[in-house]
Amino acid sequence: MKTLNKIWGIGLLIMATVLLAPKSSMAQDEGYVTDQQFYDDLEPYGTWVSDPQYGDVWIPDASDDFRPYATNGHWVVTEYGNTWVSDYSWGWAPFHYGRWRYDDYYGWEWVPGHTWAPAWVTWRHGGGYYGWAPLTPGVSISVSFGSGYNVPDNYWVCAPEAYITSPRIYSYYAPRTRVVNIIHNTTIINNTYVHNNVTYVSGPRVADIRRVTHNNNVRVYNVSNTGRPGTTSVRNNTINIYRPAIRKAPDARPARVVDARAYRDQHPNERIAAQNQAAINRANAARLAAVARSQQPDSKVVRVNTRDNHGSAKPGRPNVAEHQPQVQQQRGERATQQQQQRAQENAQRQQQAQKQSADRTAQQQQQRAQQDAQRQQQAQQQRAERATQQQQQRAQQNAQREQQAQQQRTERAAQQQQQRAQQNAQREQQAQQQRTERAAQQQKQRAQQNAQREQQAQQQRTERAAQQQQQRAQENAQRQQQDQQQRAERAAQQQQQRAQENAQRQQQAQQQRAAQQQQQRAQQNAQRQQQAQQQRAERAAQQRQQPPQHKGHGNEK
Repeated sequence: MKTLNKIWGIGLLIMATVLLAPKSSMAQDEGYVTDQQFYDDLEPYGTWVSDPQYGDVWIPDASDDFRPYATNGHWVVTEYGNTWVSDYSWGWAPFHYGRWRYDDYYGWEWVPGHTWAPAWVTWRHGGGYYGWAPLTPGVSISVSFGSGYNVPDNYWVCAPEAYITSPRIYSYYAPRTRVVNIIHNTTIINNTYVHNNVTYVSGPRVADIRRVTHNNNVRVYNVSNTGRPGTTSVRNNTINIYRPAIRKAPDARPARVVDARAYRDQHPNERIAAQNQAAINRANAARLAAVARSQQPDSKVVRVNTRDNHGSAKPGRPNVAEHQPQVQQQRGERATQQQQQRAQENAQRQQQAQKQSADRTAQQQQQRAQQDAQRQQQAQQQRAERATQQQQQRAQQNAQREQQAQQQRTERAAQQQQQRAQQNAQREQQAQQQRTERAAQQQKQRAQQNAQREQQAQQQRTERAAQQQQQRAQENAQRQQQDQQQRAERAAQQQQQRAQENAQRQQQAQQQRAAQQQQQRAQQNAQRQQQAQQQRAERAAQQRQQPPQHKGHGNEK
């Protein structure tokens, strides 16, 4: 009797818990909010920017290496497929509604959407890796499965398939320099899940995940709705996430919006996007946020919207000091109303559960009284019959249990041995992969170091060559100077020698001329003397040949 009462008590407790537990169906079937909640709830965590193509987009105040569906979160398997669980308190909105895109100036931008999904991404698999990338705005699920849809390389995030469900998956992401090669060796995953005529991208199947992770206990979580925004929580076998149905409100808009073109024109060199990679410049993002939240914003860059009595936004430029308290007060009033509504709903559920429990308890007590009387009569008859049967059955069951236990022990030992072998193989494969990655990194580092050494050696050789060339130029200049000096000295010596030789030649020539003249005069004198002697001899001869003249002849006359 006590045992039956305990069973009934446990049953009532379970039924009451089920009645009081939150419903797991989508909040989109129970109620809705407008997209104004996006603008209000995300405003403290980022900056709204008016994009000329996509309208009002949101830029998060996040870390330098922020990437959607990569930073501060992990994947879990649910009935909808692979679902992104974000650790950000604002992650319920940008990772489950709308799309992400990377702008060359503003970096990662979230474009609001109105349909909930486990994650708006596209999946690929191959070469031991899973890869995923955000779906860009305007791309349907069917188009994303086609070969014509090209995802930019810097959108992809890759992780080894064995860690796809790890809560620390961010520790295993492949380096960005390897992502392109990994993606080129993968094929697209085109699995989908349809619920209430809505098609979702589900990603890898749970059977495939269990196979590649060598874990048959990969859990498929239930999805439960929470009543307020906040961080997504995972408890036991349930994911609790805020996912209201979103309806468009024509007058919904952020409290403050930065004009994308005007800000970029004023700050051309302060881009939020980091060059050549899908990341952001945190300092420039903080500067953008400061401009948007300034107490006296520049009306050419920042548009300030007021609120009407119903909480809807309308264009204008109110006094900032008056506007902020009104917004905070309206938010507080909405939060209080929502809290009161939830408290009333919980009280009604508890009251209904208590009433139903009391009615069921009365009926169960009557049924139990009748059943107890019948059971007592039947028990007395059956106990005697069962006593003998039970003894025989216990003997048989003990033998069977012993046999089954022995078989189970043998099977468990074989399974454990097989699991250990698989785990060892997996560890060895991971270690080999890590060694390969480290070797590649070391090789790359050595190549970089060798390149640096070669560059330094080349620079040193260039400097030495320049120094040697300069030294040779100096030595050549010195040699030329010495040669010129020696040539000048030799020229002076040669000139002096020529002068001396010329003087000697002139002296010798003078002496020779003097000797010749003297010899000539001597010869001439000798000739003259000889001629004179010859003439005297001829005159003498002539005189001897003439007859002698007598002196008397003259007297006769």
